[in-house]
Amino acid sequence: MKKIILNLVFSLFAFNSFAQTNNAVIEEIQQYIQSTSQNEWFDPVNKTGTLEDGSTYDLAYYILPDDEIFSIIYTLFDKNTLRKVFYYQNNELIASIIEERDGNNANELLRYADYFYKNGVLINTNDEKKDFPSTESYTEGMEKLKEFNTTGD
Repeated sequence: MKKIILNLVFSLFAFNSFAQTNNAVIEEIQQYIQSTSQNEWFDPVNKTGTLEDGSTYDLAYYILPDDEIFSIIYTLFDKNTLRKVFYYQNNELIASIIEERDGNNANELLRYADYFYKNGVLINTNDEKKDFPSTESYTEGMEKLKEFNTTGD
């Protein structure tokens, strides 16, 4: 019985420490994003286009003075507006925020997801959204970064 109680206490301690560690990492990422957004100069690169189905998009790259990408914002304009914001640090995706808004109803928020990553691994696993899977978001964010680094625009 004593062994069971000790295992339970240890498990709860480990789970609580893991949760606190994840929260600390998320706060660190949020502080980096906020600080960089407020304190850095960006050289934005904007692209617009039309997809095969006729919907239009805007793609904006925000580049730091050292030529590293800080963020990429991809907005798809259709019946609903889908905006995906990817944040990077040292050429690694650290966060993605996805919003879908009703374009016809006072910009009402329909769906939302925010994900934080460390070394390619999702940190806030409890926030997984079925409509916007975190693995797809991560893959898309890294592909957009690779596209920019390959083409330069």
